Amino acid sequence: MGRSRGEQTVETKPRKMAPNLDIEQIVEAAWKLVDRDGVDALSTRALAAELNVRGPALYWHVRNKQQLLSLMIERVLGASIVAQPPGLGWQEWLRTVCRNQRRVLLEHRDSGRIASSIPPTERTRTEVFPQMFEPLTRAGFPREQAIAAAGALASFLLGHVIYEQRPETREFVSSMVDLDAAFEFGLDAFIAGFAVKLTELAAKAPRADKE
Repeated sequence: MGRSRGEQTVETKPRKMAPNLDIEQIVEAAWKLVDRDGVDALSTRALAAELNVRGPALYWHVRNKQQLLSLMIERVLGASIVAQPPGLGWQEWLRTVCRNQRRVLLEHRDSGRIASSIPPTERTRTEVFPQMFEPLTRAGFPREQAIAAAGALASFLLGHVIYEQRPETREFVSSMVDLDAAFEFGLDAFIAGFAVKLTELAAKAPRADKE
């Protein structure tokens, strides 16, 4: 009987507080859980079990589920943006980044749904998103129009990912058109439209200078 009580004590021992736990570990475990079970299964209790820690250990790093989801998207989008190599024009750079973003979002279950329902983190606002529009300002777009262009392209990208991740819409769209080809067509159309706008701005600039 003594051994039995000893075994019970070991089984009910509280999980460790994991003082070395960091945001990267938490976000990685959260994506692992979502990829396996879906975003609806994500909770602080489920995440703590995934990490083998007690719930309070998570609250040292994330306040709530919404903040956690925002950090998850920050990590995915931040990893998709590459620096603009010397000599690579803004149009081809945008294509490269958008293709990267679509790929990394589609690697994670429910990522489109998550990204469309949570606020961006401070880092996403001040570091990640500016990386999307600053090449446009260097190409000649006024800052406000560069931001509008990057936002429009992000909306197209996210909408396409959501369509691809929902079985019903994916089946509907793919019954009529190849999804990769449809994405490339839409991406080319957006970028071509931006190029037209940039040409118009350049044509108006000399007249504005004279005035």
